[in-house]
Amino acid sequence: MIKSLYLDGCSLTYGTGLDRNHSLGSLFTTLGGYNVDDKSRPGKSNIAIAVDTYQNYKNFDTFVLGFTFADRFGIQYQNQDLDFFPGFHGQGLGLDNNQLDIAHKEVYKYFYSVYGPPYSDNLSNMLIDTLVSFLISMDKKVVGFSWTERQVECELVYPYMGPRQRLDDGHLNKEGTITLFNLLQGILNE
Repeated sequence: MIKSLYLDGCSLTYGTGLDRNHSLGSLFTTLGGYNVDDKSRPGKSNIAIAVDTYQNYKNFDTFVLGFTFADRFGIQYQNQDLDFFPGFHGQGLGLDNNQLDIAHKEVYKYFYSVYGPPYSDNLSNMLIDTLVSFLISMDKKVVGFSWTERQVECELVYPYMGPRQRLDDGHLNKEGTITLFNLLQGILNE
């Protein structure tokens, strides 16, 4: 019987810069034998990860969640994902809806003047702890990992990927993605 796996995270989970058949989701399908629903995307926030995971928790028994940087923020409006993160500079999302794209740019201009640490850290930590605890209470198998240290009560994996396992832009290369897969699959097999 093929097992179903829900995967979520940011560009590091998605596999930005890699051929899709080398992505983490693809590895869980081809090497792990899972039927994978990969909801990860570049720029995704912990808020969006939590909301999407919660909306899908009834459909899966296994969850692999790659939590991202706390200062990201996300909302959904008119079925469009609006992601906000420092360094993006509000250049717009290239949406089909020009008015929404303009609004995103305008919100971005002001958003990071009022949103950031320690509030963003506390919000992310609360979301992670609450989401993981909820999934466990529903008898789900959960492996959470994070690219930054967190002050959380739940168990998370903190993978380290050196320069040889990364692309020039900092995303994981094929070797780094395989290393991450092996680490996560090993935990799932425990």
